[in-house]
Amino acid sequence: MNKLQRRRRRVAPPRRGAGGAKTSRRFRFADKLRAVRLHLGGISKRHVCQELGMSVSCLCLWVASYRQLAEAGLQSEYGAKRAAKLPAPITEKIIQLKHENPTFGIKRISQALRPFFFLPASPETVRQRLHEADLVAPTTPPKQRNLTRPRFFDRATPNQMWRMDIFTFRFGGRYAYLTLYG
Repeated sequence: MNKLQRRRRRVAPPRRGAGGAKTSRRFRFADKLRAVRLHLGGISKRHVCQELGMSVSCLCLWVASYRQLAEAGLQSEYGAKRAAKLPAPITEKIIQLKHENPTFGIKRISQALRPFFFLPASPETVRQRLHEADLVAPTTPPKQRNLTRPRFFDRATPNQMWRMDIFTFRFGGRYAYLTLYG
C-alpha cells in the first residue's frame, strides 16, 4: 500500500446509516444562543462547530431561526407542554364509568368505551386520566422471591434429597423390577 492510499484511508469519514456512528444530541438553549452569537460575531461556522461538537447544518438552522424569530426561535419544542389529545367529554366518560363501576380496571374501561360509546381511548390514556382524578389506588411493588430457597431438584448440600425410579420389564416369563436411587 503506498502513501496516497494510506492517506485516503485515514481521512475517510465514518460510515453513516445502520452501522455508522450515532451523533444525535440535544443542545440546551444557552449552548444554541452561544453558538449563534459566536458565528454572528465573526467566527467561522467550522470553528464554532468544532468547538461545540455539532454539525454545520445544525448551526445553519439555528442562525436562520435566530434571524427570523430572535431568541424565541432557539427555544426547544421538546420541553413544551402539549395540549391534551383526548377531548374533555371522553375524559368525563372515563371518570363516570369508574364511579359507576368501581371494580372495573383500566383495560376494562378502555374496552367498554369503544363498542358501547364509540369513543377511542387506549389503556394508557385511561390510566393517566384516572391517576389525574385520583381514582386509581397506588400499586404496591411486587414481592421479591426467596432466592436462597432451593428450587426443583437443586439442593444446597449433598444427600439433602433422594430420588427413586422404578422400571418394569419381562424377563424369562416373569416380571422384573429395576429400582434406581440417586
